[in-house]
Amino acid sequence: MNIGEVAKVAELPVRNIRYYEEIGLIKPKRSANGYRIFRESGVHKLTFLGRARSLDFSIEDCRSLLQLYEN
Repeated sequence: MNIGEVAKVAELPVRNIRYYEEIGLIKPKRSANGYRIFRESGVHKLTFLGRARSLDFSIEDCRSLLQLYEN
């Protein structure tokens, strides 16, 4: 999926997704032309981040929770 499709599915603004990538919360693959490519696991992480942030979890709390999820 590309970033626009993921934004719709995860119900997040594109700018939030870019920010989460910038600070290292997500790491999408890149195509040969530089476009972000998201797998289903990335969509799940973004959906989780959106929900956690809506519940007032801090970015650092979200980072810790994602580390637990990945392990």
